[in-house]
Amino acid sequence: MKAHTVLAVLLIALIGACDREPPLHPGADTEKGIGAQDAVATSLGVPAEARADVIRFSDMEVVEGARAGLLREADGIRTRVHTAELAHRDVITLWWVIFNNPEACADGACGEADLFDGSDGPTGVEPSCLYADGSVVGGNGGARFHDRLSVGEPRDSCIDFFVDAVEGLEGRDHGLTNPAGAEVHLVMRSHGPVLPGMVQEQRSTFAGGCQEFLGAGVDELEAGQCSDQQFVVFLAPDG
Repeated sequence: MKAHTVLAVLLIALIGACDREPPLHPGADTEKGIGAQDAVATSLGVPAEARADVIRFSDMEVVEGARAGLLREADGIRTRVHTAELAHRDVITLWWVIFNNPEACADGACGEADLFDGSDGPTGVEPSCLYADGSVVGGNGGARFHDRLSVGEPRDSCIDFFVDAVEGLEGRDHGLTNPAGAEVHLVMRSHGPVLPGMVQEQRSTFAGGCQEFLGAGVDELEAGQCSDQQFVVFLAPDG
């Protein structure tokens, strides 16, 4: 799991009003659940949704009851995440962390060095870190996210946020260029408790409400503190 510890210092979906998860396959019958969507996809001859565990940064253990899915399309990728074990009323953002050419990642595994080492890191990875969605955690500690990212679509970039602090990062966010073969990570980042008048900024930007950046896995945040909480890894498809 060490190879996939995505970010050490980085990194409302209508929780009460929307009990149904958005379909990754447009037109799929969500009333019948994820398995039915996979069956529909297979019968139509299109790729089925890939699924992966949601992992806590604090102890690298699986979040019980959480689930995440990824659907690759010709011109984009879709995700949905239903997670748990977060602090009630914390604001959480979801980030796409994409390694478009994972075969170029250092040591055969994609991680922080491939994302941020712009000066002497491996070439050809074409990394990206883009905003996906935001949510306020419900009373049961749960949050839901969903998003579709198109090839070349501009978004708020966490790599761009560090341009002034890390040499060589300028222009290093490539966006999504290889939806079929990219290694895709998702990172859930807490912006701490809801700040009156700042919720929209907290749930839609990398540094919204952040006065103190803490290491990943700090799960009891005070107002103004930010810390990455959970992550998901979708490896590139075989072949």
